[in-house]
Amino acid sequence: MRKKLAVMLAMLLISAAIMGCGSKSEEKCVFLDETLGVESYAIGFRVGDDKLAEQVSGAVQALVLDGTYEKIGEKYPEIKDYLCLTADGIDESTLPAKGSGDSSFTFKHGFDLDYRPYSYRQDDGTVGGFDVELCQAVCDYLGWGYEAVPFNWDAKDMELNAKSCDCIWSGFTKEGRENDYTWGITYSNNTQGILVAAGSDIKTLDDLKGKIVGVQIDTSAANMLEESRKDLADTFAELKVYETYTIAYNDLKAGAIDAIAIDMTAGSFLIASDNK
Repeated sequence: MRKKLAVMLAMLLISAAIMGCGSKSEEKCVFLDETLGVESYAIGFRVGDDKLAEQVSGAVQALVLDGTYEKIGEKYPEIKDYLCLTADGIDESTLPAKGSGDSSFTFKHGFDLDYRPYSYRQDDGTVGGFDVELCQAVCDYLGWGYEAVPFNWDAKDMELNAKSCDCIWSGFTKEGRENDYTWGITYSNNTQGILVAAGSDIKTLDDLKGKIVGVQIDTSAANMLEESRKDLADTFAELKVYETYTIAYNDLKAGAIDAIAIDMTAGSFLIASDNK
């Protein structure tokens, strides 16, 4: 009887270990050590909106000085170490005073509706993310109203040019677009990387040869693979373009694709959310 119980217990322990490992491997994804490149995130305004860009940038710097910028960053540990603004060198005398904005003005914040942790719209219709909270704090500081304008990322220029929004503020890369917008302050740095499933045989960029790699439409990673890293993309079996990274991530976990080209902050957020 003791022997039978011991055997049954051993079988149960082995089964539990197998189930636990399976669950972990299904949920966990990792970045390759090699990266695609480094970029900076800034606020993009319509060309000619210099005064608005200056006001917003000044308010962001004021929020750096009073600690709000850092406090919001603490809520998003995946991006905290990428935030690049410090109080050093900021001249307080050049910044707009608190409440100095036109109280009748409503600032329309244009952002990607699914680019966590920078900006997103939740199922209940509310919006969140580091960029959303920082923009709301800017509006509170200046005394403006705030209006969220979430959109599919590939529609950003159409929305901006139609004046549906006043800016594009959503993990928006400045490099390669320097002359396309009036740029506000650069507030975050970032690195583009390759995300794979844990246990994948893909260990280096060279291992992506013959693989299906996902990317979100009109993102920096997509632009890199179409331009500066086209030599790498040409080795893929397919570069599969998605509307959002959330969909791509689910496909990666399901084995429908082999890897994702994505910025490391957004990828880290997806991993952390998936493993909660």
